[in-house]
Amino acid sequence: MANQITRAIALTGLALISSAPARADAVEDFYKGKNLSIIVGFSPGGGYDLNARAIGRYIGKHIPGNPKVIVQNMPGAGSLTAINHMANLAPKDGTAIATFSRGTPFEPLMGNKQAQFDPRNLTWIGSPSRETNLVFTRSQSNFKTLDDLRGREVIIATTGGGADTATFPLIMNAVFKTKMKIVTGYPGASELLLAVERGEADGMAGLSWGYLKVARPAWVPEKKVDVQLQLGLSKATDLPNVPSALDLVKDQADRQFLEVFLARLAIAWPLAGPANMPADRATALRAAFAETMKDAEYKAEAEKQAIDVDPVFADEITSILNRVYTASPEAIERARQIAEAAR
Repeated sequence: MANQITRAIALTGLALISSAPARADAVEDFYKGKNLSIIVGFSPGGGYDLNARAIGRYIGKHIPGNPKVIVQNMPGAGSLTAINHMANLAPKDGTAIATFSRGTPFEPLMGNKQAQFDPRNLTWIGSPSRETNLVFTRSQSNFKTLDDLRGREVIIATTGGGADTATFPLIMNAVFKTKMKIVTGYPGASELLLAVERGEADGMAGLSWGYLKVARPAWVPEKKVDVQLQLGLSKATDLPNVPSALDLVKDQADRQFLEVFLARLAIAWPLAGPANMPADRATALRAAFAETMKDAEYKAEAEKQAIDVDPVFADEITSILNRVYTASPEAIERARQIAEAAR
């Protein structure tokens, strides 16, 4: 009997050892000679397109079978067109993934009936970095602290249309009782910065710190602007003296409400595939993404293009989504009201 048990254990061990290469071979056989599409929910040239193309140049060599990676732009409805296509129409076999606005995964929660997907069911791959947004004013406006923003009216420039720069001023007024007067109608971030430079606006609330460092690298170090607050689930390491919004929130209901919006910053440049992707291919794509984030050639290109590399992996994204989608009904209703007002 002992010999039979020993033989059974040995055979089981051999089966387990042989199964891993078999699974790897199956993935390699599948991807060999195929294309992997990365669908971008915006037109060429923007940050999401830039990140997708940088990843697309290197991720293929880390996927078994080395598929050819093709980036396809599918702009429309603030990237809802792309995520709806990916979730409902794109092949579910591991040959299509997409990148879309960081706020889009939360649109179903905000009551947007055009959002025809449940983000918790998507096959998450990762994000190359997380973002921190800023509240800042030009130094000539003389708003040095958060208390100054509470004390008198501050004119804030935004594009409108539900953008972070339209949403976060409303959140600031709701949570921190600031007196932000929002001026909409600017077409993009570059025009917003020009408005601040020209004195048409005092500042902005909700602009990406990563973008500001590239677009106006001298503003913070040369104290051309005063940064009152940083917005994110985690603090930016290169802004050690700027307080975090979460650190200043005392009321638990306000904190949960704020976290609903800050969650999007933690998945800054999301990559995901459709639900029900074969598990071995999902594992291979996630592993390839992780290897790409360590790839010396990718990191060199990211540095040249001022792309921060601080990856967020699939399990963390899933955890963030689950936390937000199980927030209190009161927090979600407050968030919906802000999202509607910002559109």
